[in-house]
Amino acid sequence: MKLSIIVPVYKVRRYLQRCIESILQQTYTDYELILVDDGSTDGSSVICDRYAQECDKVRVIHKKNGGLSSARNAGIAAARGEYITFVDGDDAVASGTYYYNMHILLSNPDIDIIEFPFVEHYESPRSKIVTFKPEKVSGNSNIFPDWIARKGYEHCFAWNKIYRSELFFFVRYPEGEVFEDTLITPILYSSCENVYYSDCGFYYYYDNEGSISNSHSLAGHMQLYRNYVTLHNKASEIPGQEENCNDILLHCIDFLTDIYRCADCNKQQRKEALALIKGKRIAIDELCKMEIPLIKKIKYTSFALFGAGFHCRLLSMLHKKLK
Repeated sequence: MKLSIIVPVYKVRRYLQRCIESILQQTYTDYELILVDDGSTDGSSVICDRYAQECDKVRVIHKKNGGLSSARNAGIAAARGEYITFVDGDDAVASGTYYYNMHILLSNPDIDIIEFPFVEHYESPRSKIVTFKPEKVSGNSNIFPDWIARKGYEHCFAWNKIYRSELFFFVRYPEGEVFEDTLITPILYSSCENVYYSDCGFYYYYDNEGSISNSHSLAGHMQLYRNYVTLHNKASEIPGQEENCNDILLHCIDFLTDIYRCADCNKQQRKEALALIKGKRIAIDELCKMEIPLIKKIKYTSFALFGAGFHCRLLSMLHKKLK
């Protein structure tokens, strides 16, 4: 068994058949499909069982609801393949994606992770295609700095990648958290010896109502913010990455601003969140030199001049007035 395809399933009955069919129609055939029913109550579990009965490539794990990380971890524990990949139950994969990328992996057995193209917000007005120039990056000391330089943190997703199973020997997704891939993906890249960026295939990420990425809870914003602050701290240790570190810091500021805007966020929570980036700043001349649109330079000027607290309060106030 070469490839284990892990699909966490939770209340995705409307989209699950589309997801499963996109996998079963792949031209690559040496795989197992592990459907992890994370306590679904909408009939998704029935669909999982039906496919398992009809196709010997499909296995189903029924478990108590524990969240996306818990479901992925259950799939990892059950996986028998030399490689692992993930598909969210409300997304889909283009035909041929695994055939071409597994051919690359099997022809280059030293590759630990292969990342392939994806379409973000597929079939929506915000649709965006992200592709890569074919390239292999080698050397553990090179991979993470190269990943930062490529702005890999802008697509930390677990799903548009195929991983050597051994990478998960000591690594699991943190349970009880959201946006967990923004924390784990940098760890996986830091532990690699060889990574390949592929131009083959497509993962289709849909904008579906109720998905985690479309939710805007305070807990979600806080977790995403903490993960990017952690990433910024780690990237700051790499020489020559000053501009990328500034870019990550601006991501942190955006997430902090979202926290300030949350109606259920109290003064103490804002204070604790602000403390995580205490003293972090971008000089106004550095901001002006960054390769970002002028409108964004104007937006972050208050941060560069007066710091994160003033900036977030200002944008929150303007947001309220414009609503």
